[in-house]
Amino acid sequence: MSTKTLTAGVLAISLSLTSMAPSPAQASFSEEDAVVGIITLLLLGAAIHNSRDSDTRPERPRVDPNAHLRLPDNCLRRVIRRNGDPIRFFPQRCMNNNYNYVSRLPDRCHVQFRTQNGQRRAGWRARCLRNEGFRFNRH
Repeated sequence: MSTKTLTAGVLAISLSLTSMAPSPAQASFSEEDAVVGIITLLLLGAAIHNSRDSDTRPERPRVDPNAHLRLPDNCLRRVIRRNGDPIRFFPQRCMNNNYNYVSRLPDRCHVQFRTQNGQRRAGWRARCLRNEGFRFNRH
């Protein structure tokens, strides 16, 4: 039996008993009326108690407030620039596909360059992101 059904039944009983209550001219209660009143109050109290105990709200998953600081390891790349210097960076395309917080990445870490074979690349410098508080596993 659900709590709503129990509460509705108790309410119906208490309303029906209220209509049988003595009129103002009649000042005395019989023992039977007193027992019925006490039982009604007990049932009503039990229904209220049960409704408070059954918290049916689903538990919300915990959200990590620092999730945006963890970068996807599989995106970290090391390439040689046209000038011969190596660079470790997170490519823009990989980040767009694997990281939900691209808009939170600092603009000052964004870099565009050409590789040794002339390819244009864009992304975020790994060292700069690490200095800004972002974390990733090193390769």
